[in-house]
Amino acid sequence: MKEINSSHFYSRLHNKKKHYPLAGQIEFTYRCGFNCIHCYCKGLEDKNKELSTTQWKKVLDELESQGCVYLGLSGGDPLIRKDFLELYAYAKKKCFIITIFTNGQALSRRTLDYLAKSPPFSLEITLNGITQKTHEAITRVKGSFSIAMETIKKIKEKKLPLILKSNCLKQNKNEIGKIKAFADGFLGKRKDRFHFKYDPMIYPRLSGDKAPTNFRLSFQELSDLRKQDTDIWQQYQRGIDADFPDLGRDKSFLYRCTAWREQFFINPYGRLKFCNFSEKFSIDLKTTPFKEGFYKTFPKLLNEKFKTNSKCRNCRLRPACYYCPARAYLETGNEEASVPYYCQLARAAARQIRSAAGR
Repeated sequence: MKEINSSHFYSRLHNKKKHYPLAGQIEFTYRCGFNCIHCYCKGLEDKNKELSTTQWKKVLDELESQGCVYLGLSGGDPLIRKDFLELYAYAKKKCFIITIFTNGQALSRRTLDYLAKSPPFSLEITLNGITQKTHEAITRVKGSFSIAMETIKKIKEKKLPLILKSNCLKQNKNEIGKIKAFADGFLGKRKDRFHFKYDPMIYPRLSGDKAPTNFRLSFQELSDLRKQDTDIWQQYQRGIDADFPDLGRDKSFLYRCTAWREQFFINPYGRLKFCNFSEKFSIDLKTTPFKEGFYKTFPKLLNEKFKTNSKCRNCRLRPACYYCPARAYLETGNEEASVPYYCQLARAAARQIRSAAGR
């Protein structure tokens, strides 16, 4: 394996600019062997439109030249591409710190052996049930549970840096704590870093299909879920005890997110986006250089302001709310519209914060 040039790496990491591409997520494909009920990219799969191996390598060259350090390789399932190892090896030679997101179904012995010799920073496997019935009710593929468990076993045997992660759905709300317990027991419990992650939020599909939102959990269900595991609950409580965030910008401005200053997303078809949920302020990397999109197009969102008297504009709970223009547009077709589900969560969270403050 090629040795990393430390001076080259640290010159990219040590960047004093407030706006530079520190971390990006690359979606190599929307294709996947599963048919998950909550998948946000289902319905957009088109192998013929995906960037070619050569085009992806050009993108990786640009990212290196602009100082990018962290890369998440995702999909769909990125491992389903026949050129995944070639692209992964190329990215490793560029000294990116790489996390791979996969369901494990397409993890071949060849790929596993290669990763053992040239490991990523992290390999994250989705496990959405600790029982076959639950897991396969979500993936909608028979045999997927045994595949996932066997894959997890093989990854552990290779001593790769493994993290299990779960989406919180009505179908598995009673098993999240059990999945965490399995991760602790099978992979070993650590104080500095968990081998488990969970995502409490479910979004509509990028296609506009709202079917996944039928499986969302209420605030009470999410609270009950977090109480299934002491670590999860304590971590959540630390967030509740933190100071109420101040977003700082004038309330007339539509966008308050600052993640775009250091993060970016690239979809399978070469679209560079400031947010995974939005096509706004995006560019086509097949015709436009990365730096033009990141440094010239992304900042345009700073000038966007509310054009209506949206109740989100002056809402005092906005700092604690999941609302953002991109999510609102995905769910309602209107950047300024409120999303009732987010309103419910924000009101409940505010009550909990006030309660914690009064203890």
